[in-house]
Amino acid sequence: MNIGEFFTRSRRLLIHSKRPDRKEIWLTVRITAIGILLVGLVGYIIHILFTVILP
Repeated sequence: MNIGEFFTRSRRLLIHSKRPDRKEIWLTVRITAIGILLVGLVGYIIHILFTVILP
């Protein structure tokens, strides 16, 4: 695939795609925030485990 074909396919994809509405964006933000909080919570629990319980 050369560079011209790449741009042709990319343009076709952008023409057929649609912008997400407010509901979809809000759902994505909530799912991402929950994921970040869960990863942070697991990291914090591991940190507490190694500093307090296993000195």
